[in-house]
Amino acid sequence: MTDESLFLLLTLVIAATAVIVFTIIQVSKSRHRVKRVILNRLKTSLKALKGKPHKSDQPVTESETNFLSAEEKSKVELESLHQIIEDRKQLAMDLDLSYHLWNLYKNHFRFTSTESLDPFNQEGAWYGVKIVRSSANNNLYKFEFELNGVKYTFVDDEENRNWSDNLKYFSLFLYDESGRCLIEVTMKVRVDQLSREYSVVSGGPKAFLPGGWTKDFINATLIHQSMRNKEIRAQKHQERLWEIEELKNRFGISD
Repeated sequence: MTDESLFLLLTLVIAATAVIVFTIIQVSKSRHRVKRVILNRLKTSLKALKGKPHKSDQPVTESETNFLSAEEKSKVELESLHQIIEDRKQLAMDLDLSYHLWNLYKNHFRFTSTESLDPFNQEGAWYGVKIVRSSANNNLYKFEFELNGVKYTFVDDEENRNWSDNLKYFSLFLYDESGRCLIEVTMKVRVDQLSREYSVVSGGPKAFLPGGWTKDFINATLIHQSMRNKEIRAQKHQERLWEIEELKNRFGISD
């Protein structure tokens, strides 16, 4: 390698080194400059925040304290109310009260004519149940009656409810003499080509006022069920006697 070539190579190395050093210096300056900009912006933001106190640092007024206290009280009261309602629903379900009332209603009132009940009422076979008045106005079935000398009213709104896929929901209400709703039972009815099938909706009643009346209605229903079971057994017994007599006659069998 000649002296001229060596000189040229050395010059190129020095130039390249100078470029690298210059680049490093510029990058360092830029980084410091960016850092200063960020720090300046951060200081500005902190000063702005110091100029405005945080909301939590602001004093709470007496009216706000009263509002928060009332709000908390309403939350606690509502939670307590829901618990009481659930307890009352559970009481009604433990007594099977909705089923007792529906059975009493469908057998004594809704699907039985008043005329057919008269003999039973006169004989006292309905445990003191006496229909005072019945009506069907504005698609509401209404039966005013007495149970053990106390006046009540049954109302159902089945005819006011719409069908949806052969299914309908409606309510059975029981009122006392003063017009208070003692219980509201949610019912559903499903219809097919042959008949309608009624059932009590699970989950308990939508309204319920516990009291001594529950015992009277449960006793009335149980007595009616016992009477009904007796009637069914007697009817089946008579049907068997008729069948025995017919078979004997057909095949010439004598005692």
